[in-house]
Amino acid sequence: MKKNLLLVAIFTSFVSIAQNIESKIPNSSDAIISINGDRLIELIPITEFDDFSFAKKIFKKINKKTDSTFNVSSIKDLGFNINSKAFYFYTKTDSISYHNFLVKLTDKNKFENLLSKRHKEKIVSDGGIHTLVNNREITLWNDNILLLTLYERQSAYFKEHEEHFMAKPENEGLSYYEMKKKMTSQWSRTHALNIFKGHGGASIINNKSYTANKDKNAAASLWVRNYGQLIYGTVAGMYGKMGIPGLDALKSASNLYGVKSISTNLFFDEDATRLNTQVEVSPEWQKTFKSIYNSKMDNSFYNYFNKNDILAYMSFSMNTQALLEEYPALMTSLYGGIMPKYKEEMNLSGEFLSLLLDEEAIGELMTGNMLFVLNDFEEKEVSYTTYEYDEDYKKKELTKTKKEVVPDFMIMIGSKKEKLLNKVVRLGIKHKLVGNKEGYYKINAPKKEIPFDLYTVVKDDILFFTSSEEKISNIVNNRFVKNLGKHQKLIKNNSAVFYINGEKLISKVPASELSKKERRYFNSIKDNFRDAYFKSSKMKGNKIQSEIKINTSNTEGNSLKTFFNLIETLAK
Repeated sequence: MKKNLLLVAIFTSFVSIAQNIESKIPNSSDAIISINGDRLIELIPITEFDDFSFAKKIFKKINKKTDSTFNVSSIKDLGFNINSKAFYFYTKTDSISYHNFLVKLTDKNKFENLLSKRHKEKIVSDGGIHTLVNNREITLWNDNILLLTLYERQSAYFKEHEEHFMAKPENEGLSYYEMKKKMTSQWSRTHALNIFKGHGGASIINNKSYTANKDKNAAASLWVRNYGQLIYGTVAGMYGKMGIPGLDALKSASNLYGVKSISTNLFFDEDATRLNTQVEVSPEWQKTFKSIYNSKMDNSFYNYFNKNDILAYMSFSMNTQALLEEYPALMTSLYGGIMPKYKEEMNLSGEFLSLLLDEEAIGELMTGNMLFVLNDFEEKEVSYTTYEYDEDYKKKELTKTKKEVVPDFMIMIGSKKEKLLNKVVRLGIKHKLVGNKEGYYKINAPKKEIPFDLYTVVKDDILFFTSSEEKISNIVNNRFVKNLGKHQKLIKNNSAVFYINGEKLISKVPASELSKKERRYFNSIKDNFRDAYFKSSKMKGNKIQSEIKINTSNTEGNSLKTFFNLIETLAK
């Protein structure tokens, strides 16, 4: 009885390990994408997905590429376990970079039916593991799991060790190219087999940075260990053999742009799609980031914002004085590692810059608060200059008019130097660059450079620029009607916001200029999508949060169905 219990325990343990394919991902991975199939199937059942016309087109293309009489008519026919998680992970060594895809199988025979006859003939089976090797790719599978590994050698590494490798007895008689190809293939097979068997070293599931930032309710997640190192690996792989100056130094730039790890989670809610990202700021940059992004939008900006009168807007809030004070250190930290030969020069130039600049005065001139509002698009008749030639080929200048769509917008820039700016305006009036109106000013810009009127004024510690004379007049005469709604909280709590009112923006497209097909596309978008925004929070602890949110109609039950129905419309 005890023996039977022991066998059951061993079998249960084996099955548990075999099913948890995530444990096979090595902790040395630099980036991981996980797809939660169970969550996606919950949002769109397989039978509904199979019924989409674009899905049927995909199945049709798959059937054309296979030599088998087996017919794919459902996503289940691919042989993959759609209800489980699937993973992509990027790993690299000094010699080779690997792109790995790991999925569960429900039926290995169905998967093998997808292969062409030529590929089936190349399959090698050993101990229940099947291997297919193609150019720079290795596929391994058994009854439960499939691993696809795409690999690319780092040319700089082989060049550096060329003499050593060519001297090896096993490479005797091979050309340099043949040696690289042989060793790359051997090492890549070993890499893929170790991962497949679970011998790839410590598992990623023991990495707290990875596990803590992944949301189980997300449809998909992304994790990047170190942004700077990932950029280096990508650049080195693409351009290493070109000998780009500073590339080797970039290898040590683990805090590139002040960013360390990045984690992202994708959600499909009932009436919105959200992409939430968390950025970990490197310890040596945390104080700098906090000092720059600790400011809030001045309340006076909200007096000139009306939610009913906008198509889109962008807001930024930072501390200009802190940015200028930290700038020399930022540049040295950012470029000092990339150009170590000039580190002293950069330090010195940064110190001279600090001497020349009055950070406090500039910070008052431009506080760091900015709000751009797009109100409308208008069709206006604008003049332009052209030329004609008579019979004697003499050039004659003509002024003609044409209709152009021009934006109706307003830009607000925070400034506590109203007197100084007014002096600049008066100087512009003197040189006829600016026209004095009733309490505001018109900028006399050439129409061929700026095809719309532009007005400016300084009020309430804000420098205004707008294309609307009506709005600038309302601002000066205190007639502007504010209506903030949800936007005050959105702008106030974040260092950056980019908002688009999709419904209004699409309604501005003249239907008369669209074809019947294009009109169908636009109507589908208009019916299903509301508005969208990107926001980036102020720094909290050592993290910066950002979110992209697309609000949709809730007629389909969830936003993933809404997107799929849009794809269905576009595919017709």
